[in-house]
Amino acid sequence: MSNYLLDTHILVWHVYQQKILSQQVINELEDYNNKIFISRASLLEIAMKSREGNLQFKDDFVTIIQIIEKHLGIKILEINNRHLIKFSQLTYPKTHKDPFDHVIISQAITDKLCLISADSKMRYYKKQGLELLEN
Repeated sequence: MSNYLLDTHILVWHVYQQKILSQQVINELEDYNNKIFISRASLLEIAMKSREGNLQFKDDFVTIIQIIEKHLGIKILEINNRHLIKFSQLTYPKTHKDPFDHVIISQAITDKLCLISADSKMRYYKKQGLELLEN
């Protein structure tokens, strides 16, 4: 059994475009012994990008949350003070200033969750304790 935290784009691909996910990632997501989490920060990012027109979905935001929780069984990970402390201590390259990513990384490190991401910038954080499964 493993515990995984999905990067925002992995969640979007999982819900709407499964063909983009690697077979290894699909296997982990479909293994009922694994616990899968999504950060509240990812939901905020999706809501914000949808509102701004940068992401288009066939479903409204309420339906997206229902799909995540009820149909996929993904647990929403709240942001707590331990995550924020790690966030304040996180070092990052000047080329990676995405605060949503930094919250997600902080949560993964703090809660010892393996982050599933296709973002090569995430490799940088392995030296700070990030466990990473690359798509």
